[in-house]
Formats: sequence, structure tokens, C-alpha cells
Amino acid sequence: MFDDDFEKEKRKLVFKEVARVIKEHPKNYMEKLAELGFRWVDDEIDEEELEEKAATISTDNERYLVGYLEGDTGLSGQVLDTYLAEKDSDALNYPLFRRYFKRGNDRLKELLMYGLEKHPTDIGLLSDLAYYHEFRNILSELIEAYMTACGTEHDLDRFSQLVLIFYLDTEPDGFDALHELEQACSRGSEKWHAIQSVREILKSDSDPEDIEF
Repeated sequence: MFDDDFEKEKRKLVFKEVARVIKEHPKNYMEKLAELGFRWVDDEIDEEELEEKAATISTDNERYLVGYLEGDTGLSGQVLDTYLAEKDSDALNYPLFRRYFKRGNDRLKELLMYGLEKHPTDIGLLSDLAYYHEFRNILSELIEAYMTACGTEHDLDRFSQLVLIFYLDTEPDGFDALHELEQACSRGSEKWHAIQSVREILKSDSDPEDIEF
């Protein structure tokens, strides 16, 4: 069982992220939170399951992506570009694609890994991979993807964000992302100090609204 103090700090970080998304996207915050892996749960009715069963293809992009996910189209840059365009769309059909995450669809995983080869520090793709991991254990590949992202990213603000998300996405599996990253960085380097800052955030009792990168 997780330590109560840790759970308290983790909840604070989650609340901060929720508050940020609602502030930045007041009209479609539920969709934006879903992109980050948040799920809306009803104790009596599985609304997501009902939505997924009712979901239908309504655009050419959706038809193209479903064709790929069902094995009718080969993986290509065009598939990735279409997937990224749909993710950025204000009308993303969440229920339609969410069911492929829940099924642990092999071709979806291949698409995410292919995208991360081309865009290794893309937080959206990393979050999608972590969401996929919730339904099909791919811990080693998730860790490798985050380690590559953190090694590639040179902007310290973005690096700190990656470190924090890496930790939150893998800690439930018993993996210490901070320790692993510390071993990969030179002690005293800028990245090493950024990791220490994230460690302090996780240990502190700061109000989530006061946490900044």
C-alpha cells in the first residue's frame, strides 16, 4: 500500500494539473484532461463503455485511422500525421479511439512508438503511451521512451515537466524514475539540479498552485 503522505503529495500535483487545464481550456477541459489520461468514472454506470459502443466513424481522418488500427492500412508518416492532426482537433472522437487503448491494440502501440522515434520529447505521445500502459503492461518500453525523451530534451523547463510526468506515470509500478535519471546525469549538472528540484516538489507541502517550473 502506498504511503499516505506520498498519496497526499501526488493528489496535490494532480489537482494542480487539473486546475491548469481548466483555466487554459474552459470550454473543453474534459477533452483536454482526457488527453492527459484522466478518466471520468461513475460507480454505477460505465459511461465510457456506453460511449465507446455508440461511437461511429464520422470523418475521413477517422476512417483512415481506424483502417490502420484494424490492419487495413500500413504504418506510415501519413498515418502518424493524421493521428497527430486528430489529437489537435477540437472535435476529437475520444470514444472511438479510446476503445483501441483499452484493447491494447498492437497497431496503436506501433504507431505511438513510431511517433516517438520521430518526436521523442512529445509529451502528448508519451502521455498516450502511458495511458496505453494502463491497459497493457509495456513498462520497459514506457521507461525507455521517457529516458530517451529526458536525454534528448535540453530546455530545462520542459525537461522538468518530463521528469515529473515520468515519475508519476511509472511510480505505481514501483519504478523510481528520479533515481534512474540521476544515474544517467552528471552529478552537479543542470539536469541533475532540475531532478533535485522535482524531488523537492514531491517532498514539499507546497500548495499545488505555487508549484512552477
